[in-house]
Amino acid sequence: MVDSLVSIAVEKLNTILQDEVALVMGVTKEIKKLSSTFTLIEAVLKDAETQQVKDEAVKIWLEKLKDVAYDVDDILDEWTTETLSSQAPNEDNGSCFSRKKIRSFLSPVNCFNHVMLHHKIGSRIKEVKGRLDDIKKEKSLLGLTMDSGETGRVDSQLRQGEISARETASLLDRPSVVDREDDKNEVLNLLLRESSGEVNEVPVIISIVGMVGLGKTTLAQLAYNDEEVKGHFEMRIWVCVSEDFSVNWITKSIIESANDSICELLNLDQLQLHLREMLQGKRFLLVLDDIWSEDSEKWDKLGLPFQAGALGSRIVITTRNEKVA
Repeated sequence: MVDSLVSIAVEKLNTILQDEVALVMGVTKEIKKLSSTFTLIEAVLKDAETQQVKDEAVKIWLEKLKDVAYDVDDILDEWTTETLSSQAPNEDNGSCFSRKKIRSFLSPVNCFNHVMLHHKIGSRIKEVKGRLDDIKKEKSLLGLTMDSGETGRVDSQLRQGEISARETASLLDRPSVVDREDDKNEVLNLLLRESSGEVNEVPVIISIVGMVGLGKTTLAQLAYNDEEVKGHFEMRIWVCVSEDFSVNWITKSIIESANDSICELLNLDQLQLHLREMLQGKRFLLVLDDIWSEDSEKWDKLGLPFQAGALGSRIVITTRNEKVA
């Protein structure tokens, strides 16, 4: 029941994103976030359906999710009804809005209606997004997990750009970099210096911590693309983690970044064995950008293959959260 409601919500959200009215109304970003969050939650529903029989907390979680899915469905139905009613009477019918319809939607006659619709729909989407974010956080607290098939499906959507609007890459936009040499040199010193206190089993972890907008990712990019760094490390790997800390997905992404090719493995054991073999005896640099998770058990599990790396290996993380660092 809940899985079908969530699937319908995701389908409707993605359909709305095809309409130019969403862009004009300025709610595209909110709808994308809703769709992404629903997709990540949808991936653990099979586990939740199984656990609810013996776990009352999971059953309550599913009920809250069902209520949100119903509300989103209502909002999107209202969206469709009101935007279609804003069209001029003699315009062609169809599921998507033509440019002619967009002009009609924003004509002086409809201007007031547009503002009111924008405010009403925008407010409701923001409210339901907050509830859905709380549900996503509870997903982790309840220990709900994806099976291998769901991991592959979500990973596929990530690769297609359907999830994670904050995803970053290692490429650097040099014209936008100003006065970061001192910060860069400090990071380079930590990356390149050898320490007699290091042990081979534990790569040194360097944390770049700060509020949003302070240039944490840019600083990591500067160090990652430095010519001396390129020559110092045998393998450089960049992964944007963001909010959903899936050990399977991160391990898979590390392998793909290192090999510059798609990894078809899904099972965590196979992924970790493959990654350990790749890193064996090599001095590597791994950047994990935009970390949110404080879950020490997941961190411990993720870190097992890194012990195969050579002395001098480094892991750089960027985060807004000092507890994560």
